[in-house]
Amino acid sequence: ADILGELHSHTTFSDGKQSIAEMAEAARAKGYRYWNVSDHSIGLGVTQGVDAAGLAAQRAEIDRLNARYAADGRDFRLLLGTEVEVLADGSLGLPDEVLAGLDVVVASIHTGLRQDRETITERCLRAVRNPHVDLLGHPTGRLIGRREGSEIDLERVLRACAETGTVVEINANPERLDLSGPYARRAVELGCKIAINCDAHNSDQL
Repeated sequence: ADILGELHSHTTFSDGKQSIAEMAEAARAKGYRYWNVSDHSIGLGVTQGVDAAGLAAQRAEIDRLNARYAADGRDFRLLLGTEVEVLADGSLGLPDEVLAGLDVVVASIHTGLRQDRETITERCLRAVRNPHVDLLGHPTGRLIGRREGSEIDLERVLRACAETGTVVEINANPERLDLSGPYARRAVELGCKIAINCDAHNSDQL
């Protein structure tokens, strides 16, 4: 009952399997009050990414759906965000002026996970310190049974998140569970805010 919504999710605008409207209805059916559309940005080469024009199209659809919910008296609101790719040098897949117009920006590392500890840590810290980044997604990038997490210095990263107010994700996708339990507890000890998200790519994953 404490889970009122989610901030990391995907639709057919990137690699999700269902439309914004379909995913919104699934979220509403769970009793959620809000749901953030955060499709992958351009910059992630392995999947279709959303650019500024795509975000504008998403905004128009979200505004239309929110107007309908309000007219029907439904206590539910869609947010527009992105899962912006943290590039190899720590810059982001979308420019600051685009990120500034979004409701929630999730920054994630998907590639270059075998960079040495110092390089990938500094890369992540640069993203965390960007004033437009609200949430750090699946911090180690692990896929359980398939890929080890990066060598990132989570202590330094979590301390930076606490300092900047960047929310730290517990990615509840069963393939990720990232942050792990010990580091999730450490994040709380350091004063980080936590978001629990399913990283859903279809309604069954919510």
